[in-house]
Amino acid sequence: MKHFMLAVTAIALTGPMVAADTQPGTADQQIAEAVKILPKDLRAGATVVTYDAATGARKVLRQGTNFIECQPRMADGFERCYNKSLAPRRDLEAKLRAEKKTDAEIQQAVAAAVKAGTLPSPPPAMMAYRGYDKSDRIQNLWVISLPNRTPESVGVSTASQRDAAIAGRGLPWMMLPGTPGAHIMIPINPPAKDSTITDVAPDEITQATLPLPEDLRPGAAVYKYDAKTGERIMLRQGTNFAECTPRGEDGFTWCYNKVTARRRDLSAKLHAQGKSAKEVQDAVAEAVKAGTIPATPFGTMSYRLYGKKDRIQLLWVLAVPGATPESIGVSQGSERDEAIAGDGRPWLMLAGTPGAHIMIPINK
Repeated sequence: MKHFMLAVTAIALTGPMVAADTQPGTADQQIAEAVKILPKDLRAGATVVTYDAATGARKVLRQGTNFIECQPRMADGFERCYNKSLAPRRDLEAKLRAEKKTDAEIQQAVAAAVKAGTLPSPPPAMMAYRGYDKSDRIQNLWVISLPNRTPESVGVSTASQRDAAIAGRGLPWMMLPGTPGAHIMIPINPPAKDSTITDVAPDEITQATLPLPEDLRPGAAVYKYDAKTGERIMLRQGTNFAECTPRGEDGFTWCYNKVTARRRDLSAKLHAQGKSAKEVQDAVAEAVKAGTIPATPFGTMSYRLYGKKDRIQLLWVLAVPGATPESIGVSQGSERDEAIAGDGRPWLMLAGTPGAHIMIPINK
């Protein structure tokens, strides 16, 4: 069953069982269409392929130089890009489609190939990209796989944002939680000309929870730290996995997964002792190494809100320790300026280090 679910996941992220590409236009037109869903710095180096409907044979329209592969619009109306590690899977699917296999038969064949070792398992936490040119579905969607993760372990909502995303104001959300097919949907909203984001609320507790999706706010714990001792002061006990701190002197309001609470508590006590930022960082790293506090789990979400327009106003941050652009298929090209202007895309920072994370600016 696990291998079957893995097969279903890859199909969901990179394309359903539809007819192979039958594209009008020149090769250059098909290439331009195929890569437009990607961040700009990945487009020129992406490989672009189509498949012959009769034989399933791969046709390379352009051989790329980076870790991404794309397909022009298929019969279902979608363009797709994905990590090249999925290419053997896509080749097998195309051949099976050409043999007139049903969706279920293709899924079972892929699962069997993974189990036998003739087809590699999908790498965890990879990003896939999907484009659509009509207004009845999400037009610009990025999807990051987090096999077997749950809302509690990631710290993210499962409330669908499909309708909000179609309307141009969607937030990321998790689908298929707790299964090998678990993934986070990241709708890329159109540019926000008049942002509705605010960090103002009538009271401190309400204000602290503003970075979160609305369905997580009522159950989030709210706390702050005593500046002299670094001791935690609870303002409200929570009932879910999120905890938030009100706006600080730096202008930021933060919410976190409770799994990282001990790290933050230690940092607060060290800061209260007058330790420098470098000393705090080193002490926390040493505590993680010694096992006295847990490392931040791969795929943990944090939320940051800022009230002014000189920085990114609403930012979600996904921890992916050790991840590289090649391993998860995400650009390192900073989108800070674009995000401040209301048109940002996710990007990877501190690649290949324990602090690697994906910055997810929210345009709304």
